[in-house]
Amino acid sequence: QGAVIPLAKTNKQKPAQASGSSAHIEDNEDNSCSICYETWTTAGDHRLSTLRCGHLFGYTCIQRWLKAQGSAAKCPQCNKKAKRSDIVLLYAPKLRAVDNFEQETLKRSLEQEQSLRRKAELESAEYKLKLQVVTNKYGEAQRELQELRTLIAQTKRSAVPSSTTCSSSSLSSCLFSASQRAEASRTAQYSFSKAVMVSQSGGCRVLSFCQPLSCLLVSQPSPHSALVPGCGIKKVSVMNMKASQYVPIHSKQIRGLSFNRQNDSLLLSAALDNTIKLTSLLTNTVVQTYNTGKPVWSCCWCSDNSNYIYAGLSNGSVLIYDTRDTSTHIQELEPLRYRCPVASLCYVSRAASSSFPCGGLIAGSLEGGCFWEQVNETTYRAHELPLESTGCTDIQVEPESRHCLVTYRPGRANRSLRHVLMALTRSPQQDSSQMPTCSWSPVQTFTAGSSCKLLTKNAVFRSPDGSGTLVCAGDEASNSTMVWDATSCSLLQKLPADLPVLDVSPFSVNSEHFLACLTEKMLKLYRWE
Repeated sequence: QGAVIPLAKTNKQKPAQASGSSAHIEDNEDNSCSICYETWTTAGDHRLSTLRCGHLFGYTCIQRWLKAQGSAAKCPQCNKKAKRSDIVLLYAPKLRAVDNFEQETLKRSLEQEQSLRRKAELESAEYKLKLQVVTNKYGEAQRELQELRTLIAQTKRSAVPSSTTCSSSSLSSCLFSASQRAEASRTAQYSFSKAVMVSQSGGCRVLSFCQPLSCLLVSQPSPHSALVPGCGIKKVSVMNMKASQYVPIHSKQIRGLSFNRQNDSLLLSAALDNTIKLTSLLTNTVVQTYNTGKPVWSCCWCSDNSNYIYAGLSNGSVLIYDTRDTSTHIQELEPLRYRCPVASLCYVSRAASSSFPCGGLIAGSLEGGCFWEQVNETTYRAHELPLESTGCTDIQVEPESRHCLVTYRPGRANRSLRHVLMALTRSPQQDSSQMPTCSWSPVQTFTAGSSCKLLTKNAVFRSPDGSGTLVCAGDEASNSTMVWDATSCSLLQKLPADLPVLDVSPFSVNSEHFLACLTEKMLKLYRWE
C-alpha cells in the first residue's frame, strides 16, 4: 500500500498541474510518463520502458505499479494483463512517432480505386470481345445475304426462256456492269489514317494485334532503361490511335510475338535472352517463363491445340512446350541439315483437303526449310522443303487457302528481293512401305527492290472486300510497303515510310479494315476505303 499512496497523490495533482502549466504539458505530452506525468529519461531510474502491449512508462513508475497490483496487475492504459517480467527497457536518445493515419487511409483508398479500375478494365475488355463477336456475326450475315441475293438473281436469269445467246444490248449491259465491278474493286485501296510515334530512340522490331483488347503491340527497348532495363511491348489503342502503356517482359531484344485463337489476351513472346514467355495483357504480368538455353528467334502457337507452343532457336532446333507443364519442353525437333537460326515459324492447320489434308509446323531458316507434319499429338514427321540458296528471310501462311509466302534475299541469280507465293502439296502414297511426301510449288512471284539487310516480316491475307488475296511486304530500297494482288500479280499500292518497314499486320475493328506498318521508330496505320 505504501507504493500506491504516492501514485494516488500524483493522480490528484493532475488537475492542479494541468491548470498551472497546461502549455508545458501540451508540449511534452508525447514524451512523458502516463503514471507520474513526468518526462521520462534515457538513463537512470525513470528511463524509458515498455510493456508487451507497447505502451511507454518510466521504469520506476511501471515497476511500482505492477508490484502494487500483485497477481492481478494490468497495464495502466489498456488494462491488458502484465507482470514485472514483461517490462522492457528502451534505448532511445529521442523518441518521436509520426502520425501517418491519414497517409494509411489514403493508401487504402488508392488500393481500392486501383482494384475497381482493374475490374472496370476487365469488364471493358469482355464487352469489347462481345462487341467484336457480334460484329463478326453481323458481317457473316451480310455476306450470306449478298450471296443469297446473287444466287436468286442467277436463278431468275436462268429461268427466263430465251435463246442461248444474249442480245447485243444485254451483252453490253453485262459487260458494263462487270467493268463497273472491276472499277469498284480497283478503286478500293488503303489510305493513310494516322502515324503514331512509338519510340524516339528506335529499336522497334515486331508487331502483333490483340483483338480482344483492340490494341496493337509493338516490341521496343525500355523507354526508361536506367530504372527498368530490358525490352517489352508498347500498347497502341486502335480506338483513339494513341500509344498508351509499356509492359516490360524480356531482358534482351524480342524477335517474335504471337496470339492463340482463344482470344484470351495471352501473348507468347520470344527473345534473345534464352526465354519464351506468356504474358497476360489483362493484368500486364508475365504468367509463365520457359528457359530455352539458346537465343530464340521465332515462336508460334499450335492452331489445332492451343496447349502447345513452339520456339525456334538459334541452333536450328524447334522446342515444343506444353502450357500445362511449367517445367521444361516436352520435345525437340532437331534440324535435318542446317544449324542456322530459325527465323520464322508458322503452323498450318489440318483441313479436309484432297491436295493437302495434313497439318503441321513450317520452320524457315536462312539456309533451308522444313515442314514438320504432325502425325499425332506427340509424333512429327520431317519433310524438307525446296528453298533457294539465296537465303529465306521469312515465311508466312494464309490460313484459309493455306498458301505460303516465302521471302528470298537478292542473290547472284536474282538481284531483287522476291516474295514467292507457294501452294502446299502432298504426293500420293504409292504403297504401304512408302510414306507420302509433303512439299510446295510456286504460284506467283512478286519482285521488290535490290536491298535486304534486315529480316523483315511480311503478310499474306484475304482482301478486305473478299475479292482475292493480298500480299504486303516492306521494301528497304524505297522505304515503303508494297501491296500486290496475288491473283493478277499486279502492284496495287506503294505506301511510303521514312525508314525501312520491319513488320506489317492487317487487322479489323468494328467492320473496318486496317493495315499497320512498323518502322524502327513509328507505326503507320492505313484504312481500307
